[in-house]
Amino acid sequence: MKLIFFIFLFFIFNTHKCLALFDIEKRLIYYPMNKQIADIRLKLKEPLQDINFYSLDGTKLNAWYIKSQKSKPTIIYCHGQGENISMWQSIAQFLSDNGYGIFMLEYRGHGRSKGSPRESGLYLDLESAIKYLKDYENIEQNNIVLWGRSLGGAVVCDIASRDNFMGVILESTFTNIRNEALFLTKNKILEGKFRFWTKISSKFVATIPLTQKFDNENKVAMISSPLLIAHSIHDKTVPSYMSVQLSKKNPNAKLYLSQKGSHHSSEWIKDEVLKFLTEVLKK
Repeated sequence: MKLIFFIFLFFIFNTHKCLALFDIEKRLIYYPMNKQIADIRLKLKEPLQDINFYSLDGTKLNAWYIKSQKSKPTIIYCHGQGENISMWQSIAQFLSDNGYGIFMLEYRGHGRSKGSPRESGLYLDLESAIKYLKDYENIEQNNIVLWGRSLGGAVVCDIASRDNFMGVILESTFTNIRNEALFLTKNKILEGKFRFWTKISSKFVATIPLTQKFDNENKVAMISSPLLIAHSIHDKTVPSYMSVQLSKKNPNAKLYLSQKGSHHSSEWIKDEVLKFLTEVLKK
């Protein structure tokens, strides 16, 4: 009886410890998100459809969808952590102006989508967006381009490593979540936002067990679709050397390092994206 009691106490103690570590991990990755949807200021040739659909596990998701013109490809756009789709209306305008369709995915826990973010859930949400376009818009997968920025790049990297698409764009993407966490803590980037960071050392971040891995550096090598990896050299949130490292893992990747821009803008990438899309259309 005593043995069973001590086993029970051991289990409870370690469960609580694991839960505490997982809570720190979630705060490390999924910091408070901007759910405030900005007013739509787009001027489009095709109407913007504000749609709700369901992820494969039943989570209700939101997205903005603009149909392509003249049978051009549709780009699924995955924004970064802490953001929402309304923050990137300039991307939607840019793609629509050039005739491309765009599906701006709001994955779980972001914007008006339900649920809480987790690595496997974000992957499922992108899979569900692809399925939605195939099932309800009759868009073939070989006419879909995946574009992800920052954390969205990690979501895209996973799905693209398992299937083929017309093209894949990774913007300002990190190598893996531990490397990114180490960079942020060593440079004290998060300490101004969250008090709990002031007592967490890089050494702790280096050893904490992680359930959320976002292991892009191992997945990127398995992407066989045409691939553009782009980064601003002035990015202070995700260092550009991480994109350089990712490009070295995939010899077919096209690497673009911009002399302009930052992590929080995407104007610097537009011309390169347009060039990339024009090239993949010719193949």
